[in-house]
Amino acid sequence: MVFETRPSSFADQVYGRILDEILSGAFAPNSRLPGENDLSELFGVSRPVVRQALARLRVDGLVEARRGSGTYVLSRPSDNLTDVTSLTDVSRFLRYQELRLSIEGEAAALAAERRTEKNLSDIARAHERFAQQIGHGTFDPESDRAFHLAILDATGNEFFRGALEGNGVVLSDFMGISLSITRSGSTDRARKVISEHTDIVEAIRKRDAVWARAAMELHIIHARRRLTDRTLDP
Repeated sequence: MVFETRPSSFADQVYGRILDEILSGAFAPNSRLPGENDLSELFGVSRPVVRQALARLRVDGLVEARRGSGTYVLSRPSDNLTDVTSLTDVSRFLRYQELRLSIEGEAAALAAERRTEKNLSDIARAHERFAQQIGHGTFDPESDRAFHLAILDATGNEFFRGALEGNGVVLSDFMGISLSITRSGSTDRARKVISEHTDIVEAIRKRDAVWARAAMELHIIHARRRLTDRTLDP
């Protein structure tokens, strides 16, 4: 996996430790987390490191701070999360999804405005291949990557692809985690992913930039939620 090519930060390590406690049930949904001092002692790190980890957990929707009361667990991720990636890497994965949300939403809008017939054919072909594979129970990150890269290429701006892939980062590494979570869920969840892709294709086909942006952003938001909230169905 791409994550193994660089060391994790102390904050990411604490993030992973807290996430592990949430998954184990030690920190259950709606329960109050120990205070910063207690977490600092528990994990053997400074309070600023704990504070940074908690801030990221809040951004990712896993905990919330209640004024005058403390920090509480909001949601529990998929039980299969530990089977597909190290919990230390989850924070980095979700940070990458933030980047994707910004870049791919704009790329989808530009693709709708600028795409050629060949671009549309490439996007549709990649989508059909991915949908067929999912229909046969195959969840191939490279096929998902091909779909998203075809949309980036349809912008006519080569820097969009470079913004998402480079410096040891490849889309399929991150998509592998998302697809593994999808595979472990219901068949409705897999169909939902295909439906999200279909909406993106149709928006680009109709040259509807507003719809294309919204469809892509919704797809990435749902991918994040499928990872962090096990109750999301599909």
